[in-house]
Amino acid sequence: MHKARKFARLAAVGVASVGLVVTMNSSATADVGTAATADALTFSAAGWDWGGGSNDDRDVSIREKPSTTSRKVGTLKKGKIVKCWVAGCSAVDGGSYKCTSTSPTEKRWHEVRWNGKKAYAATSCLTWGRVA
Repeated sequence: MHKARKFARLAAVGVASVGLVVTMNSSATADVGTAATADALTFSAAGWDWGGGSNDDRDVSIREKPSTTSRKVGTLKKGKIVKCWVAGCSAVDGGSYKCTSTSPTEKRWHEVRWNGKKAYAATSCLTWGRVA
């Protein structure tokens, strides 16, 4: 029951935030008009879902900077999820890595939220998508 209340509060904040953005942005106000419905606001709020990464195969290191030589700040355990630093996710080029000894060399790193701070996860070593 406690999780349901937290989700309800989070959803209310999300809908209120969308309303604030629409109110502050005159071009958005013109698009939405005065006949905005709860369904329209719910649809808009869904666009703000957070992205994240998960891996069901192995643990993945979380790094302070986008490089395998950077300090390791944690480990994303097999089957767990890490959220992106920003909604919609962003990735940067960084140091080279391989997810396994037989995988190709990659250089893209996702910016993730780890213990409230920005950190980096090897993009190719995780599956990325929307997370709750």
